[in-house]
Amino acid sequence: MNSKVVHIGKGKDTLQEIPKPPGYLSASAKKHYLQMAKKLMKIERLKETFLPALEIYAEAMAQFEFAVREIKDKNREEYGTGYIQVFRTGAANVTAEVSLKNNAEATLLKCFKQFGLDPRSEKELKVETNQLSFGFEELAKSLNS
Repeated sequence: MNSKVVHIGKGKDTLQEIPKPPGYLSASAKKHYLQMAKKLMKIERLKETFLPALEIYAEAMAQFEFAVREIKDKNREEYGTGYIQVFRTGAANVTAEVSLKNNAEATLLKCFKQFGLDPRSEKELKVETNQLSFGFEELAKSLNS
């Protein structure tokens, strides 16, 4: 064993086990929590500090799923009614389900960015990781010489 090797920090700060989903999440949100946690763990991006974002992701995914299902059901009855609601006055507006879906999509995209799951943030994360590991490699080389 090389006695000149220095270990910095506490090692990996990624979680090695998936924490139990909070009780206040719906059954659907808990399902999404566990699915995404498994994916994040596999790519070593599940950290304790990310758990609130994971909860937000899970709830947004459950809302998105609900809204899409409701839109589909309304459109099955009469096409277009899942997207546009027409009032007795003749005024029209998007349905509550479309608004819910749009808000959930926006939240999901923010969560994807935080976890590095969209192309741009994944690239940024890799650059930061590569720069960080390069810095540690250089530090280790200087300590060994």
